[in-house]
Order: sequence, then C-alpha cells, then structure tokens
Amino acid sequence: QCLIIHPNDLKIENNQLIDQQTNFIIEQFILELHQDEILNLSDEVLEYLIRNNEISYINDLRTIFLLHDKRLFSLLSNQSFLYALLNNNRQETISQIIPKTFVINKIPNYLKDSIVHNKQDWCIKPNSGGKGENITIGVDVTSDEWSKQLLDSTHEQWIVQEYCEYVQYKSMNLCGMLLCFNEQCFNMGIIRMAPNKIVNISRGGYYILPFVHQQYIHSMNDKSILTKEKLHEQLVEFKTTDKYWNQSVYLSSSGGSGGKRLFFATDIQQNLRQRQILVNMMLDKDIISDRDICLNLFQYGNIYRSFEIFNDFCSMANCTTIPMGADASNENILEMVEYFKPNVLMGSPYRIMQLALYLEKQEKNDIKFEKIYFACESLDKIKQDYFQRIFHCSIYIGFYGSAETGVYACQSPKYSSTKIYLYPKELVQIEIVKSKIIVTNLIRKRNQLVRFDSGDLGRIVSRNGNSKYGLIEVFCSERLIMIGNDDLSKSDIEETMKQIDVIEWQLIIDTILHEKINKILLLFRYVKSDLTSNEILEKTIQNYLQKCFEKPLSTLSEKLTLQFESIQFNELIRNKTSNKLLKIIDKRL
Repeated sequence: QCLIIHPNDLKIENNQLIDQQTNFIIEQFILELHQDEILNLSDEVLEYLIRNNEISYINDLRTIFLLHDKRLFSLLSNQSFLYALLNNNRQETISQIIPKTFVINKIPNYLKDSIVHNKQDWCIKPNSGGKGENITIGVDVTSDEWSKQLLDSTHEQWIVQEYCEYVQYKSMNLCGMLLCFNEQCFNMGIIRMAPNKIVNISRGGYYILPFVHQQYIHSMNDKSILTKEKLHEQLVEFKTTDKYWNQSVYLSSSGGSGGKRLFFATDIQQNLRQRQILVNMMLDKDIISDRDICLNLFQYGNIYRSFEIFNDFCSMANCTTIPMGADASNENILEMVEYFKPNVLMGSPYRIMQLALYLEKQEKNDIKFEKIYFACESLDKIKQDYFQRIFHCSIYIGFYGSAETGVYACQSPKYSSTKIYLYPKELVQIEIVKSKIIVTNLIRKRNQLVRFDSGDLGRIVSRNGNSKYGLIEVFCSERLIMIGNDDLSKSDIEETMKQIDVIEWQLIIDTILHEKINKILLLFRYVKSDLTSNEILEKTIQNYLQKCFEKPLSTLSEKLTLQFESIQFNELIRNKTSNKLLKIIDKRL
C-alpha cells in the first residue's frame, strides 16, 4: 500500500513509525521535505529517523542538511582541499564545474577588495537557505547594498559565490538537473525556468520535463535476425514517423544491384568514426601507408559514395589520392598515371578491366601498380591473372561491407587473392548463424543496425579474444532459384563460371509465361576470348550446372530454359547509379 502522509501525522508507537490518520505502519518512505519542515517534526520522530536502522527511506537527513549546506562548495572549490583528496584528473574535472565559493568570514584578504568592488561577478547566498530566499545578485544591487550584505554580522556563515550566467531558454533563465546514483546516470530530471535571475518555481518560475529522444534502432523486437526485407520496411516506416530523419545525417545509397534502390541515413560524425577505425587497422596491418599514391577510379554521383569513401580512406591515412573517378576517359587516366606515378589502383573490377583493355590495345607495357584496391564486385582468378600481366601487380585488396552496414572489413597483403577479410572488433560484432553472416554495427548510435543478415554466407576464421581484429571468410550469397528439391545459389553460378575461360559474364533470370506452367529462364551472356568456341563454352557451362541438380537438365525442360548470348564487353549491363557490372539480374523481382 502506498500513501501520501502529512508530516504532522507522523508519530512513534511501540518503536514503529505510524500514520495517525490510518494507523498504518510505515516501513519505507520518500522524505520530500525542506529543512524548515524537517525541523518542525517532533524530537521523537527526528530521533527515530536518525537512529533507527530498520526503516528504509530515500533522502537521508545527512543529504538534506550536509549536501544542501552551500558551505560545502567552499571546500569543493578549494584547490588545497581537492589536491589532498583527489588525483589530478578528478581535481581538474571538479574545478571546471564548481564555481569559486567562499564562506564570508573566511574570504582571503587578497580577495576582499576585489569582491567588494566587482559585485557584478559575485552573488551572496544563505548557507542553509532554499527556494532562492535571501539571495543577492551583485549586478542587481547598489554598491552600498552589496557592502551591507557582505559586512552584516549575521551573514558570517553565508557564502559569496562566483556568479555564472544562466543558459538562456528563449527569454527564460534555465537550470537543469542530471539524475545520478551509484556511478550511473539515469538521464535528465526536471528543468527549472524563470524570467528572473533567481530561478525558482515558488517565485513564479516554471519547470519542463525533458524530452529524451530515443535514436532509431533497426532491429527485430524479439532480438531475432533482421533481414534485408524487414530493414527496408523499417526504412519506409522511419521516414513517416520521424520528422527529423533527414536532418544532420550522412546520406548514402545502395547501388541497386540487389533490387530496388534504397537510401540510408547515418550520423555524420559516427560515419567518419567508422572509416577512421577501419583506416587505423589498415595502417596497423600495412594495407595502406602515407607513402602510397592512389589512383581512384571508383564511381561517384547520384548519392553513390564509393569514390568519396576511398578518398576519405586516403586522407585519413595521410596518403596522396588522384581522384579521377569512373567516368574519366582512359586517355586522361593514362596521362595522370604517367605524370604522378601512382602505386595503388582503386576501382571496381569492371572499371579496372576497361582500363586494362585500353592499355593492352595501346601496347602500354610499362604501367606498374604495387596494389589494387577493389570493391563493389568480386575479382576472380581470370581477372587477377590478366591484371598481373597488364599492371605487373600481384597484391589484390578487397573491401567488404554494404550500403546498410558501411564498409567494415578488408583484406591484407597476407590474405590477398583469398576470401578472408580482417575487421576491427570495436567496429562490428559478427555472428555466424547457419552459415549466414550476421552483423551488428557497434559505432552507430543513430539508426543503429542490430543483428542484420548481410545476405552472404561465411565463417569466422579466428576466435582469438585478445586480438583487436577478427578474421572472416566470405563464401557466397544466398540461393537464387528453386526447382523441386534443388536450389541454385549465386555461389553455384560463380563457381561454375570460374571454370570457364571467359573475360566476363552476366546471368539474367526471368520468367517465361506459359499456358500450363511458368518456366524459369537462365540467360547466360558472356564475353569470350578469341581462342574459345561458343559451342564448347556453352557445353561446359551446361555440364557444370548439371552438378547442382539431381535430375538431368533435359528432364527439367518444362521448368527451366537455358539460353546463351555471346556479346562484346561494352554490351554488358551496368547499374545506372553505381556503374557496377550487374553479374546476376533477376527480372522476377
């Protein structure tokens, strides 16, 4: 039972605190009384509160009488006292937030004249007063009144305190409260407001309850795994429920290769912090250095950020970047390469391939790069071998992430040409659930991403808890089609095409409408070398695909149609936003 009891109704009976109106025995209570109200309690009740350890109450009398005594501030602003009590760091912190305070009869001689003649910098307060009573603000009184208050013999235990200007809330003076207990902060308490310098509710002031805005968290309420589809639903809902969703944010866009184009809003400073953490790892693991000169051929524009991301990486690593972009002509790129002599080439494999084909055609055999940084697409063995011949380069550094998570992992020279990536543990937490890579971003506080299904499969390579960095091996993406009990995944397609001698390939998945049953169309488009015949290439693809199905492909003709198209490199379909080569285009979406 909970009661609100007037102090005059308290009595002691059989060594118990009783409410006289109800005869209710009080076992716990909140003591919400001012000093004068406490002193009006009977001596018997006061003695009981002070000495009885069995009763539990909030607002200990020592708190009310000692911590409310403003003379305590004279100790907390005394450097000698703090020096003896605290270490230097804590002493400095307290000195910054406690105004200089002196008990009037203990003002140092060297300060007396200054306090008398600079009343605008000081105020006088009763040591045990409350509600703003009898406070004198120096700037508001005459010099005579100020001197009178200082010299009054009844004010010897009062304090004179440095006057601090209030934080203005429109036309109001504002005084806040932070609720803390046992080294924990429990957020903001009420905020007092008043048009006068004495900010007190009982003198015509006001109070407001703070609005604590919970930053949006992208997660599932039951803490299960957040899928791309559910995240996309939340993004649409978030836009309609938070009117500040597009203010003070870093906007980025998905490349659109996974279907509908999406936009993501993250905190600007937290976004930079994420990149800095990754760069710190890159420097630590000799992935990048301040001696590198980087040629940036990533795509930019239309809110697509890969070009900007890699420029930021270079700036944070204090290395030179040559920001050309994917749309620069190969002629201009070659001119910059010959002038600046970059040792690092950065871009999507598709754009790097365009440059390589151009250099081969121009018979430029003297262009060399120590490292190639790539993202947006995978870099298979055929391209690596070709780039090694054209660029004389054998170190390929892949970067891993997504528009949802941001870039959070990359390869090192040690893991070049593998599927293993390093990631900083302070940046992301990675779980493997049924081979799925589940990511929680630990940096973002605004629009947090919790237990997000990246859509890729993999495994954690290293479980060294003492290491700052983790290792993850990325296998492949999820399945693309199901026929009966068989499914065909992106990894199946990629593994098949690795066995084929093609320069580049593209798969289009579509539905063929039929009277009886709809069929799935797999259209393989490929750019082949001159040495391979179309017939042999198409037969090889069929043989490798057969391994994915229990039944012969010929018996699946009612459900599945295979078609092939030989094309030129510039006929490959690319995303209009990111300029990514779309390896798999699912037109059923």
